[in-house]
Amino acid sequence: MSNVDPERGLDRRRFIQGVSAGVAGLAVTGAASELLADEKKAAGATVKRRPLGGTGIDASVVIYGCGSTRPDHLPMLQTAYDRGVNTFDVAWGYQRGQAEVAVGQFLKTLDDRSKVHVITKATGFNPRGSAQQVYTSLKRRMQESLKRLQTDYVDVFYCPHGATNPSQFANKALEDALLKLKEEKLVKHVGASSHTNYRRVGEAAVQKSWCEVFMPVANICTQNVKAATAGRGRRGGRPPEDTRPMLATAKKRNIGLVAMKVAKGGYLTNQTDALLAKEFPAKSKLSRHQKLYTYMLGQPGVSAVVVGIGTVKHLREMLVVGAAVKA
Repeated sequence: MSNVDPERGLDRRRFIQGVSAGVAGLAVTGAASELLADEKKAAGATVKRRPLGGTGIDASVVIYGCGSTRPDHLPMLQTAYDRGVNTFDVAWGYQRGQAEVAVGQFLKTLDDRSKVHVITKATGFNPRGSAQQVYTSLKRRMQESLKRLQTDYVDVFYCPHGATNPSQFANKALEDALLKLKEEKLVKHVGASSHTNYRRVGEAAVQKSWCEVFMPVANICTQNVKAATAGRGRRGGRPPEDTRPMLATAKKRNIGLVAMKVAKGGYLTNQTDALLAKEFPAKSKLSRHQKLYTYMLGQPGVSAVVVGIGTVKHLREMLVVGAAVKA
């Protein structure tokens, strides 16, 4: 495995020291600090874990989002794992399959595959045709995915990936195909994701008995819709959809909830900083992204937040929060 960090050209030892320094420098203050452990305990600590609904998985509270991951990012994957991140989110379409190739190369470095939970997603899959056709097509593409990942199974499989309409959860052929993949032990658990029309889609998803994990857009704006929409200007994000009822239903049904787009600009509004100011004091040393991660990890029923990792800075910020937030 390469000893060079792709973002800074650091050797592995200096790379790890740099990430660790970011954790050691954490200062936790203010009302939202009730979510966080003592600073000294956070320094050098490993990322916390929480149950992922009723799946039996103890997932790291911060999930490594692999949307930008390439094979030369192995040092970042390994460092995240060394610091306690045990859940990695990838998809068929990320980096045209190269993200799965990178995760597969990482998995081959482990002495125990079961120590890591891999989530992948059915990018672009359209379940058309008869039940047999849907199953055959889905299984073929899953086998291609497993080959890239160099593993016999994935821990969680999101299908639909990026659902846009509640009607997508009424497809019996898809449901049967997903259950067959579980029976064949190609996937351990199934779920779905949505970042368009996500309130209505989520309400449909969390009612399905087969949906064990759901990943919706969920952030400080979707939790405070009235305040977040007040005075929105041209620089604001998309109009937020109230996710609180859906999150409450998922918690009641013991569905694993993974919040995404937690700090994504296009899904926040120009009221975001005002909302954060009510949760964190001005002297807080957490970055804006760290505040957003911390806030969502304090919401009822949220098991984890997925953080897209593209740079060392992204990784450091994620590890700080993951190590400090309460399990």
